[in-house]
Amino acid sequence: MTAPVGGPEFINALLFVAVAGLFLLFARDWTVRLAGVVLMLPRLLAAPLTLGEVLLFGCTIVAAISHIVYGWKFGTGEPESEVPEVSDAPEPDDVSEPSVCVACRGSIPAGESKCPQCGWSYTTG
Repeated sequence: MTAPVGGPEFINALLFVAVAGLFLLFARDWTVRLAGVVLMLPRLLAAPLTLGEVLLFGCTIVAAISHIVYGWKFGTGEPESEVPEVSDAPEPDDVSEPSVCVACRGSIPAGESKCPQCGWSYTTG
């Protein structure tokens, strides 16, 4: 014979499902949050809650609402969709002032990109 529906084992199983629904309240997607509420409803309607269950549900619901409000206020809900453009081409060398050659430590005159002493250059080719 089967046990009647509504016994303590059934209430405990509903509590297990409701706790899973509590975790879903912290999801980013509203449909998942709604699924969490739907999972909690059978336990909330099946029998009066014990004091421990009231504390569990109450604290978790307050924390989930705080999480949602914090996300609205500080914009943690969606990542930024705009990606900065990256330039592949290097900037041209500034040859308007004299510089020091990195190879021989000689002086490269203004307007030149090649060392007159050793021939070293930033440019290839």
